Formats: sequence, structure tokens, C-alpha cells
Amino acid sequence: MKRKVLMLLSGCLLSLILCACSTVPYSGRSQLLMTSETEEVAMGASAWKDLQKQEKLDSNQTYNAALKRVGTNISKVVNKPEYKWEFKVFASKTPNAFCLPGGKVGVYSALFDYTANDAELAAVVGHEIAHAIARHGGERMSQGMIQELGAETLKATTKNNQAWQQIYGLTTNAALILPYSRTHEYESDYLGLIFMAQAGYDPRAAVSFWKKFGQAGGSGKFTQYISTHPAGEDRIAEIEKKLPEAMAFYDKAPVKHGLGVKYR
Repeated sequence: MKRKVLMLLSGCLLSLILCACSTVPYSGRSQLLMTSETEEVAMGASAWKDLQKQEKLDSNQTYNAALKRVGTNISKVVNKPEYKWEFKVFASKTPNAFCLPGGKVGVYSALFDYTANDAELAAVVGHEIAHAIARHGGERMSQGMIQELGAETLKATTKNNQAWQQIYGLTTNAALILPYSRTHEYESDYLGLIFMAQAGYDPRAAVSFWKKFGQAGGSGKFTQYISTHPAGEDRIAEIEKKLPEAMAFYDKAPVKHGLGVKYR
């Protein structure tokens, strides 16, 4: 009976993997997606509503105008007319930003301490929008589904041995979940560079932003290994490698904003 369960679960897992392959734009990386974009957008819209109830909006007109200006320009070049784009600044002492599936972009006010102009803000917004365009959220959920199926398979073949299940959870998290998160970060840096360049913002501003932001955060090699985000010096090195390609997109941009509006 257990063998039949194992075969059934393994067959389901293989079928899902074979039928759910997709390709990320520009990077060309193959990814596994078991969720539909419609489902992801619906979840993003729901999370956006909840977030606006839980978080305080920031009334700073300079911040809000900058985010709307930069966000709108980038949204025009990513070719997602079906997204209902919204841009909000939330009051927070924590520097952070996000883009939910469906084009809901939030920036925490403390991030403006590290952005001196529109182009540096575009590096952040482009990076976050890239997460949504590459459907990283759906990919993460799909990885979770695979992990759950694997756990069920293990349970059926190890007599529900708790020790083996704990080992499975730890190893799959380290070998699958965390590395993919770092892959997503590097990929979003790359796509974000292209998006900001296409929108007419000098992609070299991404280097100046991440240098400031990296120096503020700090990260050791061991921290990098267990973190979902790359260390600052590694991230900057990768961005610099991609700059020539991004500059080619910038040179072709119909309107060049350069650094755009300066905040200080």
C-alpha cells in the first residue's frame, strides 16, 4: 500500500514538473510555476488591501510624487497593461520596498534616506517590479508545493519518522528554498537594470544606491549563506557586470531622464 502511495505521489510530482515549466523574460532562466498569473494577481490585490489597513501611509508630498513619477515611467516599459498599477509610500523607519503581483508597489519612507534622486529610486522600484514580472512569488509558492509533496512521500515511506522529516525540512530549505531566493534577487537586479534603463534612467545609479545601502546594512559571508539576499559587495559586482547591457538599453531609450529629479 505504501509503495502504491509513493508511486502515486512521485507520479504527481513528475507530472507537475513536466507541465509547469516557464521562462523568465530577458534572463531566459527556466522556472517551475504551478500557479496561474490570475491567481497570483488576486492574492496580490488581497494582500494590498490588508496592508493598507495595517500600515500607515506617509503624507510626504515629495516622496509620493517621486514614487508615482518613477513608478509610472517604469510600468510603461514592462508591457503589463493588464496590471492595475498603484504606488504608495508607507511611513516606516525600516528601509524597504516591494511589488505585489498585479503591480501594487509600496516603498517605506526610510528608503528615501538612501535615494538622492529619481534614478536611484528607479533602481529600487525596477528591482521590485522585476520580482512581479518574473513571477517570483508564484515560483516560491510552487517550490512550497513541491516541498510539501516531498514531505508526504517521505512520510509514506519512513513510517512517519519525525527525525527523517526534520532532516528533510532542513535540507530542502537550505538546498532549494534559500538559494532560489538569492537567484531571484540577482535576477531582479538584472531585470531592474533593464527596466530603469528602458524608462530613461541612468542604470549606473543602481551602483551608487546599492553601495550606500550595502554599507548601511553590512553582511558577512556566513550571513550571506543563510540569508535570502546577496551580500552587498557581491551584488554590486554582479550589477557592474550587467551595466554594459543595461547602458545599451539606456542609449535606445526614447526619453532620457538621466538622474532625474534630485532630492538633496
